[in-house]
Amino acid sequence: MNWALSIAREAIADVRLTEEAGRELAAGETRLAVRRFALTANNITYAAFGTVMRYWEFFPGQDDRGRLPVWGFAEVTETRCDALTVGERIYGYFPAGSELIVQPGKVESASFIDFTAHRAELPPAYNRYVRCAADLLWSPDREAAQMVLQPLFITSFLLATFLRDEQAFGAQSISLTSASSKTAIALAWLLKAHPVEGVSVRALTSKGNAQFVEGLELYDEIVTYDALDSLPQDERHIVVDFAGSSDINTAIHTRLVDQLMANIRVGGAHWEKSVPASHLPGPKPQFFFAPDHARARIKEWGQEAFDARYRAGWDGFADAGSRYFDYVEEAGGEAALDVYKRFVAGGVPARAALTIAV
Repeated sequence: MNWALSIAREAIADVRLTEEAGRELAAGETRLAVRRFALTANNITYAAFGTVMRYWEFFPGQDDRGRLPVWGFAEVTETRCDALTVGERIYGYFPAGSELIVQPGKVESASFIDFTAHRAELPPAYNRYVRCAADLLWSPDREAAQMVLQPLFITSFLLATFLRDEQAFGAQSISLTSASSKTAIALAWLLKAHPVEGVSVRALTSKGNAQFVEGLELYDEIVTYDALDSLPQDERHIVVDFAGSSDINTAIHTRLVDQLMANIRVGGAHWEKSVPASHLPGPKPQFFFAPDHARARIKEWGQEAFDARYRAGWDGFADAGSRYFDYVEEAGGEAALDVYKRFVAGGVPARAALTIAV
């Protein structure tokens, strides 16, 4: 069965397993059989912002519903592109399902770009596919970490660089909402390894995740959401918002007002309360779109220097991840459907690092 998760674009809890009709390849196309992919809270952010950020446009389905973007591995099973070989292992951006047909272009030894027409105007970072045999970051025993952590690590890497360059906007502390999320943990790890001088890092989290967050030993302080009125009003703050909750944002802005230097919104872990609060005191939240920052850094540093800095950070965090997370793989479309529903319902433990074998 050629299956995919089918999601209502504006009601992301409405999800079902659907069968997709197959088709023959056109000239120059390649069929990729998805072998395994990760499901994380990051994917729920893709769904929650699917229309606004155009995530639904990457993989049009055979109905009017969305196809969830995920990161994973696939195998070339059929190709009409002479530069690719049947049996090659490919890493990249896929629909949560069993197949993707691509139009490879700019084929190099280590990668290619999907030139399928509807993707031409979408962020190019998502259109690049890695040929694993030539990838210095790939190894079979690190595939789970690569699927689960690498897509979010690039965001954390760019955030950490941005915060250092901006000297945290003159703040004395950086507070991370949804501090138990993997993207927040990666940012905290990077800021602990290379701090912004004189700036502490605070975890904002739920009571249920406080013990897990404390055990990470990455944060200078932990404040639970029911204690936001304890945030010190005599220091300058910056918030990096992975939760995206209007209630949490209202509480933070109301408490800190002019002592809040910036609110950088990254994700929507609390997707059901993610409609931005209006008339917030203090600075207007600004959205951090990683592909734009990646392009700017590559232009500033050059591709080779960017890759070297990123690779050094990734190697360290990938190794550390085995201490922070429990990797678990489930199999098949029904398992993918169940895991997705659990994420939407908030029923996945912070330690879980879940992948799906197709």
